[in-house]
Amino acid sequence: MNPLACRAVAQAGLVAATASADDERPWPLLLVAGWHTTATDLVLADARLAEDLAALPV
Repeated sequence: MNPLACRAVAQAGLVAATASADDERPWPLLLVAGWHTTATDLVLADARLAEDLAALPV
C-alpha cells in the first residue's frame, strides 16, 4: 500500500466533501481531479517499480 497515494485520495475526499457543485468557482472541483490524478500516478509508478524489482535476478 502506498501511503502517498492514500493521502492523495484522502485529500481528494476532503476537498470533495467541502466543495459544493452549486458553487460557481471550479477550483475546488479541479483540486479533487488533481488529487485523484496524483493517486493514480503514484499507484501506477508503484506497479511499474514492483514489476522491475520482480524482473531482477535473485
